[in-house]
Amino acid sequence: MNSEQKQRDLAAAGQRAGHTHEVAAQPHSAVNAGALALPMACVITMIAVATVFMNQSIFVDIARSFALDAKEARFAFSIVSLSYSFAFFVVGPLADMFESRRLAAAGLGALAVLLLAAAQAQDYIWFLACMGLMGVGAAAVPASMFPYVARTASPRTAGIHIGAVVASATLGIVVGRAVLGASTDLVGWRGSYRLLSLVFILFSLGALYVLKESNRPVSRSTPDVRGLYAAMLRILVAPATASLLLTGFLLFFGFLGVITFLTYRLAAPPFSFSAAQVGYISLAGITAVIAPFSGGQARRLGAYGIIFPGLAVCIAAMQLLGWSQRVGPMVVGILLLFLGVYACQPLLFMLMGQRIPPQAMGCASSLYILCCIGGGSLASIVLGGVWEKHGWAGITLACSGSIVLALIMAVVSARSGRARCS
Repeated sequence: MNSEQKQRDLAAAGQRAGHTHEVAAQPHSAVNAGALALPMACVITMIAVATVFMNQSIFVDIARSFALDAKEARFAFSIVSLSYSFAFFVVGPLADMFESRRLAAAGLGALAVLLLAAAQAQDYIWFLACMGLMGVGAAAVPASMFPYVARTASPRTAGIHIGAVVASATLGIVVGRAVLGASTDLVGWRGSYRLLSLVFILFSLGALYVLKESNRPVSRSTPDVRGLYAAMLRILVAPATASLLLTGFLLFFGFLGVITFLTYRLAAPPFSFSAAQVGYISLAGITAVIAPFSGGQARRLGAYGIIFPGLAVCIAAMQLLGWSQRVGPMVVGILLLFLGVYACQPLLFMLMGQRIPPQAMGCASSLYILCCIGGGSLASIVLGGVWEKHGWAGITLACSGSIVLALIMAVVSARSGRARCS
């Protein structure tokens, strides 16, 4: 009996040892998968966001293709950016219902199809319809990648991984303007769209193969839609958060407003830039990579210790862009504008997180993106009349005024936050 018991004990010990070995092997494989997954998450986020902003450098080429007045081509950005911002209301909850990698792959696949369709469009209305749908497909990627990296990263590396995705989304603005501008000079914008379609197909397949889901289950229950919108409404009207949302709206109204019409400015005398040259000068916006690092500095200086100077830098950059007649100061202006905006932008969102319950973060992020990108989209629409009547000087004054109002709202927000804390 004792020998039988020993044999059973030895067998159980062997099973436990095998189970322990199996469990121990999992972190190693997870690390190997993670080493490829994070770069993939960053790259697909960057190229998806790039599709929202890529048309900004080729407005003149689009207008020529569809026999439009040049200023009408700005709707190629307005429509895609508006649909991108509003899509987060729908796509955000889906990221909690389905596998992130499948949602991202579906978004990339949809972008591939829509790029081909837009390249074939002969009517501007159909082209804009493709742009509207592309905004939804583009939103699916960052909406799924932010929760993906949060689930798959360890607590020690979560902040770094999320910061990397934030930086990738930011770089998408610069890459979109630069790459499409350069390739349009070589193969035209329709040829560029077809090449990009192939790229998106490859990355759609790559996302399915490389990205691995976390062991933590994804909720597949039906979201409480009424509760979701009630939470958004509370965030929208609460003074402590409404002031931050309005600051973000005004900041991006001025930022994306001036960046949108900068294409027309650079295409006209005294610059007379081609699409490629507009794209190349946009590379000055590479300073946007400061976004992940401003959070670290905020711990030392305080969030508003960076936000206030950042907004002041934006105002100064607007003046360089507005009144310069030479390329050098224009490049410095773009560099400073992106630097100021993306020093402020992540800190505004960080302050949002401090002023809401943790369970409302999804609602807050959707609302914040809507206010920021929606502000830029609205600027590209309503500033058309300013451009037509007052030209670049009018755009400069209107966008500078918006940033000044953002600075005033930031002061109101700081006081609101202190009152809430006390």
